[in-house]
Amino acid sequence: MPIALNYTTPSTWAAAEYHVVQQLTLDFVTSNCTATVASFVSKEAKDAGKSPIYAQQIVLDGLPATDADPKAYVEGLLIEPQPTDAPTPPYANRYAFAGGAIVE
Repeated sequence: MPIALNYTTPSTWAAAEYHVVQQLTLDFVTSNCTATVASFVSKEAKDAGKSPIYAQQIVLDGLPATDADPKAYVEGLLIEPQPTDAPTPPYANRYAFAGGAIVE
């Protein structure tokens, strides 16, 4: 399911409000997931076949349970609030979509 959140893209400062997990990689050696998240100006823009204005890969610690939907698992992690003691990773901000809402 998509994520709704006002997000300012770092490359252009353009505002995007509709985000979808476009690709997902599960790494069973390092026990993490890498989600490629595509950001669109709006749901209407995506539905009209427009290209995303930004895409980023976000690394998330952990793997979904064997019987869990990996995409739903990752989407849930992406909107989790950032803990006060969370270190800032050297790659894409793990909490870029914190506070977002899962929408249809």
